[in-house]
Amino acid sequence: MDIEKEFFILDSDGLKLQAFIAIPKPAPRPMPSVQIHHAGGGHEPIYEQMASELASRGIVGITMIHRGYPGSEGKMEYGKGEITDIGNLIKEMKARPYIDPKRMGIMGYSRGAHNAILSIERYDDFIAGALWSTPTDMIDHVEVNPWIAYMFGGAPDQVPIEYRIRSSILSVDRVNCPLLLIHGEIDDVVPVRHTLRLSEALEKLNKPYELKVFPSEGHIWSMSGFTNNWRLTIEWFERHFEQRCD
Repeated sequence: MDIEKEFFILDSDGLKLQAFIAIPKPAPRPMPSVQIHHAGGGHEPIYEQMASELASRGIVGITMIHRGYPGSEGKMEYGKGEITDIGNLIKEMKARPYIDPKRMGIMGYSRGAHNAILSIERYDDFIAGALWSTPTDMIDHVEVNPWIAYMFGGAPDQVPIEYRIRSSILSVDRVNCPLLLIHGEIDDVVPVRHTLRLSEALEKLNKPYELKVFPSEGHIWSMSGFTNNWRLTIEWFERHFEQRCD
């Protein structure tokens, strides 16, 4: 399938954010789409490659450089302003006639997954999500990664609201789409307990999800681990987009 690639600027909250979209061609009718959100290391070519692969399979692939990273304006807020930006990206995508607003998905890795689930909890536009190595409890997260306190403006006892609003584990009741949860069991940056707690919370609330934990994988995926995760993720979205067509 032919694809069209477009770089564009998303205006969000007074900031200009660089974004990329890969569109299947031809587009005889509105198509499903998936937003791909990058990790804390920043935007890399692999994200555009992932978006393009989705487009080759008939799914519009979208990725953007989050605020504070080279190529976009603003400063990093670690799950605060970024969620506003994702909301504005949703509006931009829904305004494009080739995107089916009833078949929109979202995924992310690490900080990108953190932004993705917070967006799922805030917005009702997604019909499926895929989360790789997701930090869900910010108090737990800062104990392992103390530098995060600087981004939040202080320790948990100093600015508790800043930790609470960024902790997706506290708002699992707002999740209204199926989630694919993927994590490496020996992850020492975002320990697997974050995803295990999320799966337990989803289970208690009878929310649909699938959990994949890989014993030999850490926070940085091996090449085979990435290939497997990506295959599982594509299959996950294709399955849910097909179900919505029925």
